[in-house]
Amino acid sequence: MSDMVEELSARLGKLEREVAELRAREAIRDLLARYSRALDWLDDTQLDGVFFDDAHIDYGFFKGTGKEFKPVVMQIERSTGRRWHMGAQVTIDLDGDAADVMSYGIAIGAQTEAGSDGAELPLFMGYYLDRVEKRGGTWGIARRKYVLLAGTSIREVGLDGDMGALHKIGAATPQHPDYWPMKA
Repeated sequence: MSDMVEELSARLGKLEREVAELRAREAIRDLLARYSRALDWLDDTQLDGVFFDDAHIDYGFFKGTGKEFKPVVMQIERSTGRRWHMGAQVTIDLDGDAADVMSYGIAIGAQTEAGSDGAELPLFMGYYLDRVEKRGGTWGIARRKYVLLAGTSIREVGLDGDMGALHKIGAATPQHPDYWPMKA
């Protein structure tokens, strides 16, 4: 009986560690999604929960702390009419309450809130090299370096017929009727 209890206890301990690791990985992916959504929807409150104030941030054009970076990046995003950020290919090297994370990033912007047939839309592709940490029970970015792979542009096309009936975003802000905040 004692052997069975020890075996079950060991299996339970292993499962608890695996579940904790899976939860940490999912929390880190949610953190990266909150960054993109904060920029896309101009949600300052959402962005406050992404970077620690003392984070080391290096985008090339900006080097400083997370606290200093937040208003700079939001000013850039507010200067565009529409914007869309996507992170993908997330690789997480988890070590307890810290992790090194690499993800691919694609960002596109438009100068106007409404679509414009033939408008040039800037497109940027690169990598986020992050150090994330769990502090006080919350995951946040403690260090970020952005590495640009390429910048280009694509031409916006007007949509006619049935495709012209698709919902269009317009001004994407937290006041938009289709916006819903992510829970931290």
